[in-house]
Amino acid sequence: MKVVSIDFETANNNQGSVCAVGLCVLEDGVVEEAYYSLIHPPKKVDYFFGVNTRIHGIKKEDVKDAPCFEEVYQELLPYFEDAIVVAHNASFDMSCIRRACELCELPIPDIRYVDTVGLSRKIFPELPNHRLNTVSEHIECELEHHNAFSDARACLMIVVEAMNMSNTHEMEALCALLGVKIHKLYK
Repeated sequence: MKVVSIDFETANNNQGSVCAVGLCVLEDGVVEEAYYSLIHPPKKVDYFFGVNTRIHGIKKEDVKDAPCFEEVYQELLPYFEDAIVVAHNASFDMSCIRRACELCELPIPDIRYVDTVGLSRKIFPELPNHRLNTVSEHIECELEHHNAFSDARACLMIVVEAMNMSNTHEMEALCALLGVKIHKLYK
């Protein structure tokens, strides 16, 4: 089964205001595909807060010609098929998908997902915290924090490191071994 890592950036405090997405795919032990897109946030929430821009560097003018969420959604759906999705602080990213779908009146995809914060707590209990930048530094993974593609790649590398350390190369088996829950995002 493939593992797909995902990360969203938002324009403001509404989690449906997605303005960038990064995605990486692990299949048969190899990082095979990657996807990144700026997104023009849904119309009701297409304003940018300065605090968000300071975090990720994306401004309203950067997304004026970007595809809308409806377009990006169609590109993302095939990645979710027969996959376990992983994200660091996954409840945020799953909420981004849910809220953006609701705002755009799109069906919420059925997604099985794992939070790599919980995974990293199990595999690296010695770390002072399990923030993405801390764990990335620990596994010597280069990170441009709050760039959606870089965050998604780092998240996937946490999974790869956990699999290598556990000598378990299937996500379901890894989660069972470590006692990490596989959640579901329902329609």
